[in-house]
Amino acid sequence: MTARRQRMDLYWGSVVTPMGGALLVGSRQGIQRLWFEDTAQGVTLAGCQRADGRAQAVFASLMSEPATTVEQFDVQGTAFQRQVWQALLEIPLGMTTTYQVIADAIDRPKAVRAVANAIGANPIAYFIPCHRVVRSDGGLGGYRWGVERKRAILDWERDRVSRAA
Repeated sequence: MTARRQRMDLYWGSVVTPMGGALLVGSRQGIQRLWFEDTAQGVTLAGCQRADGRAQAVFASLMSEPATTVEQFDVQGTAFQRQVWQALLEIPLGMTTTYQVIADAIDRPKAVRAVANAIGANPIAYFIPCHRVVRSDGGLGGYRWGVERKRAILDWERDRVSRAA
């Protein structure tokens, strides 16, 4: 399949999340990217077909039944990045963990910095839950979409879990 053909198979749409508006880009294989609208400056969607309804349906489906494997997404990454992203998907809703715990989980205990870089390369806000990783001292650490948003997502998830209990 040519790059032009692959690009034409992509769709995008606006979705409303508990943390504000977002742009979702996907293909037949799954979501490729999710940006919060206020951080999407410079995003190029040329060649992607607008499909708000499709994007909203995919978003709603993942909100009700979260992904459990990286293969459910159409994300590009190295084998190491995909391994880290898979470990993120295993962090329970409403819980946090540290970069070191993720490094240990993938049997790379000395690769904490590389794990942090892989987490930072996550192209899908919220659904690959990089926001659930915090510093070893309990601090929130960085977040591609802003530390305040990270705090808001974690608070929202904890509230969701406590209401379900």
